[in-house]
Amino acid sequence: ALNSKRPSGEEPPRKKKKKYAELTKDDYRQTAERLSLLYCQSGRSQKAKKGLTYLGFLCRLATQVLDYPIIPPSSSLSSRRSKGSSSNHNKSPPPCVIYDNFLNSSELDYLKSVFENPDASYWSSHDYHVEPPSPYFSYVIPLLKERKQGSFVDGLARKVWKLPGLNQRFPAIKQATHVELWAHNRPHASGHQMHFDSDDEGRGGVRNPIVSTILYITAEGGGPSLVTNQRLDSTHLANKGWLAYPKAKRLVAFDGRVLHGVVPGKGVPSIQDGRRVTLMFAFWKKIQVRRESTPGSARPFPNKSNMEWATALSDHTIHVQQSDYSKITEQQAVELDHVYEKLDGDAWNPRDGMPDYEQVFQGF
Repeated sequence: ALNSKRPSGEEPPRKKKKKYAELTKDDYRQTAERLSLLYCQSGRSQKAKKGLTYLGFLCRLATQVLDYPIIPPSSSLSSRRSKGSSSNHNKSPPPCVIYDNFLNSSELDYLKSVFENPDASYWSSHDYHVEPPSPYFSYVIPLLKERKQGSFVDGLARKVWKLPGLNQRFPAIKQATHVELWAHNRPHASGHQMHFDSDDEGRGGVRNPIVSTILYITAEGGGPSLVTNQRLDSTHLANKGWLAYPKAKRLVAFDGRVLHGVVPGKGVPSIQDGRRVTLMFAFWKKIQVRRESTPGSARPFPNKSNMEWATALSDHTIHVQQSDYSKITEQQAVELDHVYEKLDGDAWNPRDGMPDYEQVFQGF
C-alpha cells in the first residue's frame, strides 16, 4: 500500500486562489448608478432609493423625466404628478419651442451623408467618442458677412436665424453676429448631463448665447431633450420642465440661458443600433473665436480644408431653401409640472434649497 503520510518537513500543497475581476471604487459606483437608472426607467424608482442614498444623492430627476412615456402624451402638461407637485395657472411663455419639418428631404439626406455614420470624417477627424466623452469642440461662422456665398452650412445657419416664428419668440436673436455649431452622434442609452451652454464651456465665467437650437438628423435612438426654467442665478432647482422628443427634421429652440440636457434612452431603440444624431446652432451677440490649430471650443470654420466633412458642409452647389417656411409647423414641448424629486418620490420643493450638483442623480 502507498504511504499516505507526508514526509516530515514538507509543507502541505497550497490551494490555488480563485481569481476575480478587480474593480475599482469608480467601477462599483458606476455599476450602482446604472442599476439605479434601470430601476428609475422601469417603474421601480422606489427600489433605487436605498442605493442612491448610500451613494450620497439627495434627489434625482423626476420619474416622469427618467421614465418618460415612449409615445409623447397628447396633453401638453404631463399628468404624472408626484406628491407635493402643483400647477401654476399664471403661466409665463415656455423657454423652448419646436418646429417640425424644418428640413426638406434633400437637406436631410445631405446632412445624413455628413453626420449619420459614426465612422464618418467629421467624427474620425476629431477622435469623437462617447465613453469616455470626447473633449468639446465647435466651430463659429460670422452672420453679418457670409463666409462663402451660397455654402451649405451658411445657408442652413441662416435658415434657422431667419425663421419667422423663432424671431417672434426670441426677438433678441436679431442681434446675433455669430453662430456656433457642433454635433453629436450617440447610442440609444447615452444621455447628456444637465448643463448651461457657455462660451468656452464656462472658463473665465459663464457667458450664455442668445438662443440655442437642436436639429435632429436621425432619431432612431435616444431619449427626449429636457429644457428647464432654471438659470445660472437661480437659488433653487428648476420647478418646470419641457420634453422635446427626437424626430428627424425637427428643430428645437430654447433660451440660451436655461439649464438643459438629454435624457438617456430607455428600453431598446426603435431600430437595432439606432442612434441620436443632432446638429446644434447657438446664436451669439458676442463670442471669442479661438484661432488654434487643434480642435476645441469656438474655432473658426475651416475656409480651406482637405477634411472631407468641411468640404462637404462648404459645398456651394447644395442649396438650402431659406425663404420657403410654408411646410414648417410649430409644436409645443411636453410640459412637466416638476423636474426633480426627493428619493422617496416627493417633488423637490424650492424651499428644499439648492443641492450640490453631484448630489442630484441624473442617471449618467
